[in-house]
Amino acid sequence: MRRNRLILAALWILSVICISFYGGSVSYGFFAVVTLVPVVSLIYLLLVLSRFKIYQHFECPEIVSDHIVPFYFTLQNEDLFAFSGIRVSFYSDFSSIEGLSDDIEYELLPKTKIKKETGLICRYRGEYLVGIKSVTLCDYLRLFRITCKNREPVRVTVNPDIKRIDNIKSFETDAVSDRENEANLSHPDVTVRDYATGDDIRRINWKQTARLQKLTVRNYIGEEKDGIGLLTDTERISSNISDYLPVENRILEISLALTLFLKDRNIPVYAYTLRGEGAGCVIDSSDSFNSFYKTMSSVIFERTQDRSGAYASFMDNRELHSKRIFFIITSLVDDPVREFAKSLNTGNVDVVIYLVKNIPAGTSESDSFFHTKLLTVPAEGNLSDFL
Repeated sequence: MRRNRLILAALWILSVICISFYGGSVSYGFFAVVTLVPVVSLIYLLLVLSRFKIYQHFECPEIVSDHIVPFYFTLQNEDLFAFSGIRVSFYSDFSSIEGLSDDIEYELLPKTKIKKETGLICRYRGEYLVGIKSVTLCDYLRLFRITCKNREPVRVTVNPDIKRIDNIKSFETDAVSDRENEANLSHPDVTVRDYATGDDIRRINWKQTARLQKLTVRNYIGEEKDGIGLLTDTERISSNISDYLPVENRILEISLALTLFLKDRNIPVYAYTLRGEGAGCVIDSSDSFNSFYKTMSSVIFERTQDRSGAYASFMDNRELHSKRIFFIITSLVDDPVREFAKSLNTGNVDVVIYLVKNIPAGTSESDSFFHTKLLTVPAEGNLSDFL
């Protein structure tokens, strides 16, 4: 393009020289043509800019991160003159288009259209713009180029992906499973007590209930701790979407992966979020996991006005201190998190903290304080490598 402009400028200077030294109709005609060429090219470009149409749509009603969604876009020319030099640029920060690049240039003949069928992959859970970001137009002589933003951008809401893991390196799953089996509802050697509001209905001893004509529940001897606790910290770490989106996506992936792994091994999980969405829900079946997934898909991350107060309310909740192990998934390990972990440790609850950070995908760090294990997990990379 720069070369063409230099050539045109040289021709225009030559035409001025011809007029100055020779005159005549040929010189003036040459000058008029060279002068009008860029004007006509610019008018043509502005006309194309105002007339061409672009359409895009998806076929999938719900988009899940890291899953390919059918994506279609159409460039259309409804006029009697051709459109040249059209390039389409796509949003690429958080999504990608399969098989297409920004370098492809299209030309539309009169009354024609170009339809592309491809796939869209959204990398993170959240809400952001995808698809066509801008269109670049160029005239036939390559003198001018105009880039305009897509007048009808597409904003999508992406749900988190469910990552399956084969093991949890941070604690002995088999030991927990064994203890859960000991507390199975079919265990014969347990004492009973009267049913109290809030007792798990799975602990009702139906034989004793029928014999005594009142509800009774099994009162287990020895191991009193029940299930595993999981807290998803929904604190937003930054106002920059490029900083917080990968971190929030990974936090939800960890919460879902741990919950699914434990549910599949018949270990109930008691899930909490910092702001109470689905507070204390028990995940012990496919239905309860599906409900938990919907909750986590719509959970909102934002700055907390009183972060210390939010964690203090968990410290006062004695139910949380009855768990065998407690997972905390967070992007910030500060004093409220440490104090909460310490209070759980005091109640003989082991704590594992997954700290999600924007660090290189191959990086992994670990630390410990009190009776708490702290594992740093990168926002990118294979989740199984870090859990």
